[in-house]
Amino acid sequence: MNYALNEGVEWALLSSGPVWQAYHITAKMPVEVDLALEVDLLGDDTLAQKANQLFYLTRESLKRRQIDDLWKAKRATAPHSLADVVLSNSVVTEIRKELWRRTDHRVEDSEIAGLLRDTIIRPECLED
Repeated sequence: MNYALNEGVEWALLSSGPVWQAYHITAKMPVEVDLALEVDLLGDDTLAQKANQLFYLTRESLKRRQIDDLWKAKRATAPHSLADVVLSNSVVTEIRKELWRRTDHRVEDSEIAGLLRDTIIRPECLED
């Protein structure tokens, strides 16, 4: 992985033989390395599921940059991305309004965000 970071490549493919992993590397400070694809050839998935996943590593798929779409979808729905959306100002404001409609009780946005952070969202989903 260090070689990929030093060479400035966007994608790194690692394999132990049975397990194949594709990592997307975002060259910014700090560098972000995201697991975009993992296929365990000895795992419980069906052969069709494994073949579908491995297709992303074929020349045809790589030319079309389909693995980029896979990575974007995985990144968009990652726990930390969802936590960021839930804690965004617009969502917290809508929660405040809905609480007011349902309970006739006013709660500050900051209190709602704190409660979401402390009681609803798992700590590992929050970015440092």
